[in-house]
Parts: sequence; C-alpha cells; structure tokens
Amino acid sequence: MSYNIQVYTAQTMLAEMEAESEVFFDNDKNLIPFTEKQIQSLKERILKHNYEITKEYKRGISLKNPLFEGMKAIITSTGLFLRASYDDAFEIGMLASELCDSGEFAKYDPQADGWEILE
Repeated sequence: MSYNIQVYTAQTMLAEMEAESEVFFDNDKNLIPFTEKQIQSLKERILKHNYEITKEYKRGISLKNPLFEGMKAIITSTGLFLRASYDDAFEIGMLASELCDSGEFAKYDPQADGWEILE
C-alpha cells in the first residue's frame, strides 16, 4: 500500500477551496501552473533531501529517494506528487510541509481529507 501527497501553488489551494467541487482535480485547467523559478526551487530543495533524478522529460521530472524503497516524486508544471510506502508516509509528509514553508505552495493530503493549513 502506498501513501500519496501533493504540493500545488497556493493559488490552486484557494481556487479549490472556493470551488467546493468533488471533481476539482479532475480538470487540469483548474490547476494554476508553477513558474519556472518555482519548479527549479522545488527541484533543488528535493535534491537536498537525498532524492536523485531518474528522468527529465518534457512534461516533468521524476525523482526517487534511494534511502527509502519506493519513495518517489514527480514534478509537473502544475503539481509535485510524492509517493511512499505507508511505513514512510511521515517522511513525505514532513518534506511536503517543509516545501510549503514560504506560503507560495500548499500541501494536499487526500488521505487526511485535504489541505494542510499552516497557522
């Protein structure tokens, strides 16, 4: 069993909260894209957490963490998608929270009923 967490722009979080739609994430047009600077920042910060790039392609960047079997990340133009085994869920949860410390990104945890709101 795996655990999944996503990181989006803060604007995407606001749009989803306003939409109150069960299918918000099903339409890519609802997702506010990252800037190139934001993608680069996410990439650099993830690499500092022992992730390694496995593939860079037109639609995104795939990474894995060799210290944790099955821990992977994909950065696309609209989201960062983290996956780990259920036993390592804490690790990706902490990473996602840390990446959102500036307020320009927001953590979405579908297993925990949605957005992490930092106060």
